[in-house]
Amino acid sequence: MRKAKFSEKNLKISAGIPAEARKAPFWKRVRQLLSAPRRKKPGVNVSRIAEYAKEGSTVVVPDKVLGAGALGAKLTIAAVSFSQSAKKMIESTGGKAISIVEAAKKSPTGKDTIIIK
Repeated sequence: MRKAKFSEKNLKISAGIPAEARKAPFWKRVRQLLSAPRRKKPGVNVSRIAEYAKEGSTVVVPDKVLGAGALGAKLTIAAVSFSQSAKKMIESTGGKAISIVEAAKKSPTGKDTIIIK
C-alpha cells in the first residue's frame, strides 16, 4: 500500500482532525482526498457547490473554494482555503466559511455532511 504524502498545509489539517473523527469512514475519505496530488485537486467553484448542496447542509471541499458562479442557499462550507470573493459570497447569503478541522470537531461522524470535489 502506498504511503500517503501530505503537503505541509494539508498535514496540519489532517493532524488537527480529532481522534474520534479520524476513525469515521467519512473523515478517512477526506484525509485520503487531502493526500491526493495537487493536479488531481482543481479548485471548486461556488456554483458547483450550489448545484449539489441543500439549504442548511454542511459541505466539505478538500481544496480551495473559488468565487465563480452564484450561491443562493445558506450553507456551511469547510475547505482548505477560500478565495476572497468566495468567502464574501458565502457570508453574504448567511452561510459560514470554516476550516476542515472545525467541521470535523462539529460533526465527528460526518453525518449530514457531503464532500464536493
